[in-house]
Formats: sequence, structure tokens, C-alpha cells
Amino acid sequence: SIALTGLGAKTVTTALRFDPIRLPEHCQELRREVRAFLADEVSAGTFDPLRSGSAEGEDAKAFSRRVGRRGWIGMTWPKKYGGQERSFLERYVVTEEMCVANAPVLPFFVADRQSGPTLIRYASEQTKQSILPRIIRGEASFCIGMSEPGSGSDLFAAKCKKGTPPAIATIRMRASR
Repeated sequence: SIALTGLGAKTVTTALRFDPIRLPEHCQELRREVRAFLADEVSAGTFDPLRSGSAEGEDAKAFSRRVGRRGWIGMTWPKKYGGQERSFLERYVVTEEMCVANAPVLPFFVADRQSGPTLIRYASEQTKQSILPRIIRGEASFCIGMSEPGSGSDLFAAKCKKGTPPAIATIRMRASR
């Protein structure tokens, strides 16, 4: 319960109660599918659900590609860019199961939830056609930098330097104070 104290020193206690919800059958089926996939990945030794960060580097990237082949990256995105136009509830089901299993989602999480939708909204068509399918296949990772004045980070002072391109140009950022 929560105690709320008002202006006149009265205390109101309210118990919070959330009614359980039942997912639609298609979401329950998706949940079973994701759980079976994750159980197979754990059995194969891809990651340890009891250890955060147990899959890194190439293992995590390979996992991302397998998740992409399942259609679970960019699943709410337009079909025009490789998405499936599935519901946000379905994406929630997949996300919840991945998080509960402690699956190695870092290589695709930001691209799926933030960078991809930003590109869909603001990028040129050429950029969309180039990058979005790679995100959906689990082949492209993104990170975001955030800066908050007075918090110890100073991304406005970051300097960029173009790296040596393997197949795709790389930008390396180094922040300095």
C-alpha cells in the first residue's frame, strides 16, 4: 500500500491493485514460440540466462542474426523496409521474453527501438533502403550518446574522426573534456 500525506497532516492509504490481463491467443502463441527459441539457444550454449553479458562479440552478433531470421527485429516496421507491420503488443511479448531470459539483445535493441524508427521517419529513401534491411536481419548495431549538463558527460565536446572503412565507413568518437 502507499501512504499519501496531504496538506492537513491527514494520511491516506491506498492499496494498488492491477487486474491480470489475458493476452490474445496469437500473442500467447508468439510467447510460446519465443520461449522455445530461447530454450534452444540456451541448450546450444549461446548464452547463460543466469549471467548477464554471458554472450558477447561474435556470439551475440550471431544470436542477433538468428533473431532477425525469425522476424523479431523491426517487427512493427513497414513491410516496405522489411518489417512485418505487427502490433506493438506482439513486439512487447518478444521483448519481455528476451529480457526475462537475459538474452543478448544489445547488438540490436537500440537499432530496433530507436535508431530504426528515427530513420523511417527522417532519413532519405536511399538511406532507408540501405540500412533498415540490415537492422532487420540483425546485421547492424547502433548506439546512442546522451549528454546531460552537469552530469559528468560532455558529448557536445566530442570529436569525430573517420576510421578506415572495411566494407562500410566507420565513425569513431572519442569524448574528451
